[in-house]
This record gives sequence, structure tokens and C-alpha cells, in this order.
Amino acid sequence: MFSGEDDVLFSDLDLKEDTSYFFYIGEIKADCLNQFVAESLGKIYGRKFEFISIIPDIMESYPHRNILVINPRAKSLYAQTSRKYSCRMASGEFAMEVSNSPAVRSLAEMLIAKQGRLYIHVYESMPQLGLAGMPGAVLLGPEGGLASIWNNKLYQLQMLSGLVPLIDYRICKNTQELYSAVCEVAPEWTDGVFVSRPYSAAGANSLIVRSGRELLEKEPLCQDTYFISRYVPHELDPTVLGVVGNQDDVFIAAIADQEIENGNMFRGSAFPSRLSSREQTEIREHARMVGRALGRSGYRGIFGCDFIVDHEGRIFFVEVNARKQGTTMEMCCTLENALPQGSPSLMEMEYHAVVHNRLPPGRVEIKEAIKDLYWRTYNFKVDRQVVTNYFLPMDEDERELFRQVRNRKVQHKMIIVEHPGHKCAIMPGTFLGRVVAVADNLDDLNRDISLGKFMLEESITITE
Repeated sequence: MFSGEDDVLFSDLDLKEDTSYFFYIGEIKADCLNQFVAESLGKIYGRKFEFISIIPDIMESYPHRNILVINPRAKSLYAQTSRKYSCRMASGEFAMEVSNSPAVRSLAEMLIAKQGRLYIHVYESMPQLGLAGMPGAVLLGPEGGLASIWNNKLYQLQMLSGLVPLIDYRICKNTQELYSAVCEVAPEWTDGVFVSRPYSAAGANSLIVRSGRELLEKEPLCQDTYFISRYVPHELDPTVLGVVGNQDDVFIAAIADQEIENGNMFRGSAFPSRLSSREQTEIREHARMVGRALGRSGYRGIFGCDFIVDHEGRIFFVEVNARKQGTTMEMCCTLENALPQGSPSLMEMEYHAVVHNRLPPGRVEIKEAIKDLYWRTYNFKVDRQVVTNYFLPMDEDERELFRQVRNRKVQHKMIIVEHPGHKCAIMPGTFLGRVVAVADNLDDLNRDISLGKFMLEESITITE
């Protein structure tokens, strides 16, 4: 399991002389996007590109060669117990560990000396990724410090006020102010109070309460700034993916509906959106306004934007994700199967945005749903420690899944991706796997998602 490098948990490098390489740095969940990046760089430079993935994920089997795994906690647990532990790392911590890794820096220096430059593809740009500052390194994504600023929800609310429809909110400088504010607004905000720290994602660092007493009964709160907003009952949580070329050039890919559990926990997405044509048009323009605001600040690259639509059809902005998000791979596959051949992919657009400060020609936006193409995802995250009983291998590439349904080779199909393998301890808050289903009808799609969830549940034993 261990490589020969002290800081690397696993390595299987096998580099070719006639191939140029780029780094991918991030979780395995976005590794699938690298095939689009490789094709885009090959198209632009007229030579073959492959990728080296530097990830924190502990798995029995990886989807390709040229993997470097860096995860100090998992490595320490393995040394103590001789057992594989799947445990997530904070994005900033991982970026710092990668940047400080002698093995990674040595490999980067070798590739820069050989190629002249080294492109670095990331899921999320982080200021801690010092590796991107090496001479000859080029980050394929927004600048890390700027992305971090935009991922602060308080900054978003201040910068987007007057541009998009915001929900009533208040800023609380500490837990005392938070408690007082919740007590004050709870009688008026009878549907609930959404409480969040400035940085939160997929339900982490946020909760919904209906009184000050309920707030006190929740998990211990940090001495930190919070904001509260009125919880708005709604049926749909649309999410939009886009690319910022500059302040005047924003591409909107498509709209999907998020699957949210317990009011604030993201678990997956579905396409096409159930929104009306009018609602989709309005949301696209709100997302474009957000993209232009990002562009004015110097942001270049992919972003996500989340909204809610209440029971009366009113649309409210929720948040910006100044990074790629959970629907990025599915959006890439959707565009590939919907747009004219030769249209630039999202990854090619991001390259041009970052390197040339503009989007490439030939791009086409989807104005309406694609006939007979449905997809849905489900992220299976464990809330307690479990152990896997067996391995659920990925038997097909997700991109091929879309092609088969689009070309009518099959009516529907489901795959499970990123399962860690058998006899692996999965720590709380970590993904057990992700279900991806594609179909030409909704009934088969939903049955396939249910089957995938059942298979993942059956693959584990609870240890607590």
C-alpha cells in the first residue's frame, strides 16, 4: 500500500516519453473531469496529454494509473492498526500537504524542466496551494485567494445585494448575538431560522432551528461569526453551473434540481429541472448576473450558483460556489450529448477563461431540456463509522453511460463510483460512494437510484 516516499501513501507512476502531463489536485469525485481537460489541452496544443492525480482518497482500486495518494491521517491510522481508513481531509489542509510534499515538488520540477510548463487542474482553488506559485506552473482555475473570498457567504450577500433576490438575513458576530437574534426573529420567521457560518457546504456548518432553546440543544457552537436567514418553505432547489470568461462574458451550462435532505444537506442532483420555462429563464439570468459580479472582481473559471423556488414561484438566491460543484461531470456529459459536435467543453472554456481572459468561440448554451435524456446522482455519506463488507467496482465510465443512453444502446443504466473497497473503515462524514443513473425515462431513472442506494447500504457494517 505504501510508496517509497515518506509523505506519499500510494503511488503507481508510469510516465511515457512521448506524452505531456498535467496535475490534478483534489478529491477523487472530480477525477473523472480530467479526461475532458486532457482532450482540451490536446486540442489546443496538438499533442497528447495525460494526467497525474494527487488525491486524499483511500481506495482498493483506482480508475487509472498515475495516482499519488497523500493523507497523513489515513497513513497514521494504517501504521497503528494495519487497516485502511477512508477519511476526508479539509481542502485547505490537503492543498498545503500537497504543496509541502517533497515527492510532489520534485515531480513538478522534473515535468516543468521537461515540458516548459505544468498545468494544475483543481476541483477547488485554495490559497494554501503554494505549488501553483512555482515558476512554470499554471493553475487551471480561479486564483485561490479570490475564490476563498467569494466562498465566504457574508461576502456574497454584501457583493450581490441589489443584483439578485436575497432572503432576509442578519449577521451575528458571536454566539451571544446569534442566540439573541434567533430569539428575536423566531416569532416572525415561523417556518424556521437558517443558521450558518460564513464557510459551509453540503450541510456542514449550518442548521435550521425554530427557537433559541432549540439552538442551545444543537451541537456546541464555535465562537465565530454567523449569519441567520429566514427559512423559506419550497419544493425545488435548482443549481446552475457556469463559466466566467470576464465581466462581460459568462456561459451558463444548464440547470439541475438538487436533492436536499433535512432542509440543508445536499445529497445529489437531477436533470432536467422540474422548473417551468419562465423560472428557468429567470434563474439563468440571475446566475449570469452573479457570474458578471465574479468577473468584475477578477474571478475566472467555473462557478456554481444555488437558488430556491417557493410555493408561489418566487425565486431566491442561496449561495455561490466559487469552484466546481457536484454536477460538473454530469453537466460536461450533458453538453457533450446536446451541443453541436466540436463545441468547446466546460474544461476548454475554463482554460481559455484563465489563460486568455475570455471564453472560446463556438460555444452554445442549452435553452431547453434534451429530449429523452434524464440523469440523477446520489452521494452516500456515512454519519457514523462503518466497515465495508465487499467491493463495489465501477464497471463502466460515466461518460460512456451517457453515450449509451443517448445513442439508444440501452434505455437506462446505473453505476456506483468511488467505492473504497472491502474491509475498509469509513470515518463519519466520509463518502461511501456515489450513484449515477442515466435513462430515457423517469421511472427507470428513479428505480436505478434506489437500487444503487440499496447496494451501498448492503455493502457496510456499522461498527459503533
